[in-house]
Amino acid sequence: MAHDKAKNSKKVLDAIRTTALDEVVGFHMRKAILRAQSTFATVAGKKLMTGQYSVMAIINENPGRTQSAIAEAAGLDRSSLVPILNKFEDEGLILRAPVKGDKRAYAVRLTKKGERELAELESKVREIEAKVISGLGTKDHQTLIDLLKRFHEII
Repeated sequence: MAHDKAKNSKKVLDAIRTTALDEVVGFHMRKAILRAQSTFATVAGKKLMTGQYSVMAIINENPGRTQSAIAEAAGLDRSSLVPILNKFEDEGLILRAPVKGDKRAYAVRLTKKGERELAELESKVREIEAKVISGLGTKDHQTLIDLLKRFHEII
């Protein structure tokens, strides 16, 4: 059944022309992002908000930093980060505390529950990265990361 579905999907894709997009980095990057998010959600066994793991990892490495600093480090605008942090707070994964001297800023840190959740997510990320490294090879994996960092600097 799954094989037939994949075969039919390939037939449909073979019939769709995308030559105008073949040389567009953003198109391939977006498809890669969507595939990575889908794979991560499947491996993690739950529906995850975009950037959940990244935000948690940044908070863990930078406890007490402001929401604005976390948003910038994660490549998110503040308005995209707030719903993620609200969800984390509702689930007991983070604590937010007002920053002295700035009534609008909040410092964020993981709770013990958040640390446990992050540890579970990290094992899933390592599992996916191992698959990517296996498919690309160690050198190409690092080259891809380096190219994506350069792309970010250029754009």
